[in-house]
Amino acid sequence: MLETLRSFFDPPITAEPEQSTAKLAWVVRLRWVAITAQLLTILPALEFELLEPGMLPLFVAVIATLTVLNVGTWIGLRRGSKGTPFHLFVQLGADILALSALLILTGGAWNPMVPILLVHTVLGALLLEGRLGLAFFGLLLASLGLIQANSHIPPGLAGTLVPGNILFPAQIVVVLVFWILTAWLSRTLDSLKIWFAEAQERKTRIDRLRAVGALAAGLSHEFATPLNTAQLKLARLRRRPELEKDADLRTAIEELERCGDILRHMAGSQLHPDRLPLEVVDLEALVRQVCRSVSTVHEEATIHFLGDGRGPKPVLIPAVAFSQALINLVDNAIESGGPRGEIEIVVQRNGSRAELSVQDRGSGWPEVVRRHLGEPFVTTKPEGIGLGLYYVHSLTEAIGAELTLHDREFGGAVARISLPIVPTATASEPAVPVTIQTPNWRPQNG
Repeated sequence: MLETLRSFFDPPITAEPEQSTAKLAWVVRLRWVAITAQLLTILPALEFELLEPGMLPLFVAVIATLTVLNVGTWIGLRRGSKGTPFHLFVQLGADILALSALLILTGGAWNPMVPILLVHTVLGALLLEGRLGLAFFGLLLASLGLIQANSHIPPGLAGTLVPGNILFPAQIVVVLVFWILTAWLSRTLDSLKIWFAEAQERKTRIDRLRAVGALAAGLSHEFATPLNTAQLKLARLRRRPELEKDADLRTAIEELERCGDILRHMAGSQLHPDRLPLEVVDLEALVRQVCRSVSTVHEEATIHFLGDGRGPKPVLIPAVAFSQALINLVDNAIESGGPRGEIEIVVQRNGSRAELSVQDRGSGWPEVVRRHLGEPFVTTKPEGIGLGLYYVHSLTEAIGAELTLHDREFGGAVARISLPIVPTATASEPAVPVTIQTPNWRPQNG
C-alpha cells in the first residue's frame, strides 16, 4: 500500500524521448490530489464563512470543470496520446485559472491560502522551458492581479483582517506544502543521481564489450594465416605412411582445429549495439518458432513451450541474433539435463516487461558461472569454450534487456531474459513474427 502511494508521486524521471508525456501523466496524478483537497475544503470554508452559500454552486462548478479536464487527459494518455510542451503549458495554465477562480470566490487577496499559488510557480519552472516557461510566469502574474482586483472580505473575516484561528492554520498548511515540495525536489535529485550512475555503468559495460570485440576481431585476423599454414603442413605430414597413425600428430591437428574454432567463435560472438537491426516482434510467436526449429535438431530431447495466454508481447529486438541467443540457452539446458532430459521454455508477461525462461532439470548453475556471468571463456565443461552465455549476456546488454541465472527449487537451472514490452500504440512497426534461419555455427556454451 505504501509502495503504491509512493509510486503515485514518483517524479517524471525518464530516459525516453517522449518525456513530455511522462510529465503530463505526472501532472494528471497530482491534479487528482488537488481536486480531492479542494473538495475537502468546502465544509471548513462554509463553517468559517470563507465561502458564502451563494458562491457554493460556482465553487463546485470550477472543481467539476477541472475534474472533467483531468478525466479527458487521463483517457487520452491511456489511448496512447503523446504529450507536448504546449500540452503541459495548457494543463498547468488551466490549474492556475481554476485555483484563481476558487480563491476569488473565497475572498480573493484576503484569503490566507493565496500563497499556495507559489507551488504552481515551482511546478512551471520545473516542467516548462524557454518561452513557454516565461509565458506561464506571465499568466501567473496576471492571475495574481485578477485576484487582487476581485478581492472582497468574506463574512468570516469581517471586523479583522485575518483572525488568528484562520491565519495560523493556513500558514502551517502553506509551510507544510512547501516542505513537501522541497522534500520531493530532494528525492528528484537523488533519483537523477542514481539514473545517471546506472547510465554510466551501462555505457562502461558497452564500451568494454566493444573493446573485447575489437580484440577478438584482431586476433582472428592475425592468427588466421599462421593457423592455416600450420594445419596445411601437418596435413601433409600425416600423408606420410610412417606418420599416418602417429597419435601425437593427430592430437596436434585436433588442437589446431580447436584453436581455429575458438577464434571463429570469438569473432562471431561479438555484438555492436549501434549496428543491431532492431525490429518489433511478438516474443511468444518468435520463441515458439525457434522451439520448433530446435526440436528438429534435438529429436531425442523433450522441449515444452509454455505461454501465459495473455496475448502478444511485442518487444524491440534483433530477431535473428535473439534467436541465436535462445538456441544457445536451449543447447546449454540440453547438455546440463542430459540428451533425453525435459526442457521447459516459458514466455510470460510481468507488468510492463516480458520474460523468457529456459528451464532444465540438471544439476543447476555452477557458482563460478554465476559469479562471472558476462565474462568470456568461463566454463566448467571439458569441451566447452565459454562463449555461449557470453554471447547471450552481450546481446541482452546491447538491447537493454536483463539476463539472470537461478537454480530451480527441486533441482535444475533457469536462465531468464527480461525485456521491456513495446506499447503497440507507439510502435513504429507492427508486432509480427519473423522467419528465422538457424546459423551454420553456434558458439559452444559455457
